[in-house]
Amino acid sequence: MDLEQLEKQENNPINVLWDDVLMLPVIGMVDSKRAQDIMDIMLEEIERTSSQFVIMDVRGVVVVDSAVANHIVKITKATSLMGCTTIISGITPLVAQSLVHLGIDLGDIVTTARVSDAFSLALKKLGLSIVKNEQS
Repeated sequence: MDLEQLEKQENNPINVLWDDVLMLPVIGMVDSKRAQDIMDIMLEEIERTSSQFVIMDVRGVVVVDSAVANHIVKITKATSLMGCTTIISGITPLVAQSLVHLGIDLGDIVTTARVSDAFSLALKKLGLSIVKNEQS
């Protein structure tokens, strides 16, 4: 592994939550350059791990305009081409209203309010569940 690959791996914000489930928190502003970086990182990690699901948590995204929404749609389409389903979590009431007012069609994109809901959904689609162990 060369220095560039090592630096890229150390700066990779994608977390492996479970076998076949990745999670990427997105915080701050998303412009065209950052959206492309997010897409590159996600696609590389999907290829490396053969993951079936990636949760992109956008709770930390302050402003959603039509450009940001279109970037999110493009990212989900690209991951889908690799056989991976993207679940967008963390859609706040303000972001939801913005998307509706902008007339953005999220089409078949799966969304949830919380990361925990997205994780539960991914596990369910993988045929898995977490069961609380009742100890006496």
